Amino acid sequence: MSRKRVTLRQIAAAAATGLLAVIAISAQVDQRFAHAQRENALALRKYEWKARTEIRKDGETKRVQLELMRYDLNGNLQKTPISSTPEPDLPKFGLRKAIAKKKMGEFKDKLEELSALARSYSELAPDTMQRFLAMATVTPEITAQQKLVRVEGRDVLRRGDSLTLWIDAISHKQRRVEIQTSLDGKPVRIVSEFQDLPQRGPTYMARSNVNYDGADVVIVTENFDYVRVQS
Repeated sequence: MSRKRVTLRQIAAAAATGLLAVIAISAQVDQRFAHAQRENALALRKYEWKARTEIRKDGETKRVQLELMRYDLNGNLQKTPISSTPEPDLPKFGLRKAIAKKKMGEFKDKLEELSALARSYSELAPDTMQRFLAMATVTPEITAQQKLVRVEGRDVLRRGDSLTLWIDAISHKQRRVEIQTSLDGKPVRIVSEFQDLPQRGPTYMARSNVNYDGADVVIVTENFDYVRVQS
């Protein structure tokens, strides 16, 4: 019987310790994550880098574009085209030309809408982020390789959407973001992976995948070749 009591005590103690740990982690996330994000954003302004964007439709690559990215003195992100695949050839005459041109315009509009949707989640207003963190479920994910905190919340920008962050439990930097939302009634899934620049540099989005309506439209963005700008 004593063994059972000890076991029950141990279980109860472990549960209490785990609960306190979650509460402590939740408080740290709420207090420090936004600060870490602001500091990281300021640090990134001191760099320029290259961004490669690939657009796929129904599994076929439609366009690949390479741009130089850099912040101006006002903190606005500037994009300078480096190279791009040529626009597809369209029929030259008649009804076929009109139909192809209309489809091309609709496709470009959809790409702009998807880009704006992804940007709205990456640039959440401070009060929206604070509300998300206050209502989110916080779960530790600690392994031998890494110590992360998973932060999950719903109804962030629109009813039924979800946002999940994986945050480094020590540095409070982002490691992964997953978003489930919708556009025109069709599902959109956005997954972004983050890495740190060498020599204790800031965290940057290494790769982002925007998936619309299954695999109907996919936008893959990769950032690389970061160079510190001489001030």
